[in-house]
Amino acid sequence: MKVSVESVKLPDFQIREELDEEHVAEIRESFKEDGQWNPIIVRPLNGTRNAEYEVVSGAHRLSAARDLDWAEIDAIVKDLADADARGLAIKTNRMQKEMKDEEVGELCKELYNEYGLDEEEIGEITGMSPRTVQDKITLVMDLADPVYELVKSGDLAARKGLVVATLPKDDQMRFVEMMQEEGWSRDEARNQLDRFQNDTVVTVGYSGKDFDELVDELKAKDVEVLVDVRASGESMYKPNFNTDVLENQFENIDEIDYVHRPDFGVPQLMVEPYKEQAIGHNCFRDWYNWHIRSEEDKLEEFADFLKDAGKPALMCIEEFPEPEGDQHHYCHRHHLANELIEEDYFRHRQDI
Repeated sequence: MKVSVESVKLPDFQIREELDEEHVAEIRESFKEDGQWNPIIVRPLNGTRNAEYEVVSGAHRLSAARDLDWAEIDAIVKDLADADARGLAIKTNRMQKEMKDEEVGELCKELYNEYGLDEEEIGEITGMSPRTVQDKITLVMDLADPVYELVKSGDLAARKGLVVATLPKDDQMRFVEMMQEEGWSRDEARNQLDRFQNDTVVTVGYSGKDFDELVDELKAKDVEVLVDVRASGESMYKPNFNTDVLENQFENIDEIDYVHRPDFGVPQLMVEPYKEQAIGHNCFRDWYNWHIRSEEDKLEEFADFLKDAGKPALMCIEEFPEPEGDQHHYCHRHHLANELIEEDYFRHRQDI
């Protein structure tokens, strides 16, 4: 049927963020040459004395008709509830590939939040699978605003946006920057998520602890790999913390792996003069920072190992990482943890 162009209003809900003026111009030329071959879809407005309608699908065609000063336009009139009108708007616009992912997501979000429809119900009225509906809602609801703006502008593909949406909002922009800098594909970005989320390095000293206490403290911090950074694998005063003993004991601890990395320890030749204050704190720190970089890519390769291994704890004998109580010296694990953070391999540190 034909309805008056003036009687058709744009909906209160927003089908499109804005009309594509180039598309409207194309439709105008088509209308001039071939007339209207595809009717718009409208629904009658309730509570009006005169026949008035709300466009459900065809806002671009309606705009073209107005530009051409048409008095009437072909329309299919459907008596639709609010939720069904939104669903049909999504379905028809998607079929014509006129809606962006974020525009579909905004309408799905409205159906989800305002009308209490679940993914399956939204899928039924929009012609999308429940999984697709969930993806569209995720883009709108789970992305931090700056990341969502990148999706809307086309600077971040929606499929990559779905990967980013699995992260806490405070971390998303940092991950996006890494993803764009490295040129990761969607699958590569997904593979990097675990490494990115492994952002905390723990330090622990075993002085004053028995093995079970150490394990309990590591589990409380969700540590996945204990990295022994002593130069020597033997403990003079606590032989139960010798590396061979620890290796055997941790074989029975499913949640935590044990690794000895003596190359990140400090030789006794340096330890003794430092503890006896023949070497100052700054000198010891500078030497250790040189030591962990004495071989090309040494620190980088160590950090890569830690990022892949799971949440790490750096272990040495000293009770405290920094001078405290009767301990008047720094433990080298303090400097190692600091360097890992300074080099941006980890963002957070926890000391046990």
